[in-house]
Amino acid sequence: MKNEYILRTLVLFFCFSFYSFCDDHHSHADHQHGEGSILAASEGAKGSLFDLPVSWKMESGQTFLLNQIQGSPFVISMFYASCQSVCPRLVADMEELAKKIKEKTGKDPRMVLVSFDSEKDNPNILNEYKKKMKLGENWSLLSGKEEDVRMLSVVLGINYKKISNGEFNHSAVYSLVSKEGWVVSRVEGVGSNTDSLINMYQKL
Repeated sequence: MKNEYILRTLVLFFCFSFYSFCDDHHSHADHQHGEGSILAASEGAKGSLFDLPVSWKMESGQTFLLNQIQGSPFVISMFYASCQSVCPRLVADMEELAKKIKEKTGKDPRMVLVSFDSEKDNPNILNEYKKKMKLGENWSLLSGKEEDVRMLSVVLGINYKKISNGEFNHSAVYSLVSKEGWVVSRVEGVGSNTDSLINMYQKL
């Protein structure tokens, strides 16, 4: 079952990579990172995130595997540190979500951000971003290899592409992941209602 999931993910990964490659070479009309850069999300692949054979680098420089947080629900999204429009608003929404979850449960939820920008977003950059945004210890900021970032994006249903100015067009999505690593709820778009996700979190 595990091998079947990994195989399916890899197939989706290569298909999506091919689509992105073709799309990037046929459409360069949008060179501005702003409202128009929010791409629609896709349906994520089925399976546990803990089965992905991927290791990440934390903002602290330590190696991190998602299955290290197995047994606890967490919220995950993707971003990049130099983003000046969508990402800060997405992170602000996630901060507000974390506050609401704490009000309901009395505990800070685990929050995870994974960078699209494998070239620039090293642990030092992510550490500075974490300080700048005043994110707490319950937040983990991760970077990884381009192929691993692409694989995770397919599993989460987050579409992204790098554009000619070095920035990224991408979906604005954050997902609630169960103790077993399954995506059980997600919110698409900035400023969206989070009641359903919070209710689901309380049931986990």
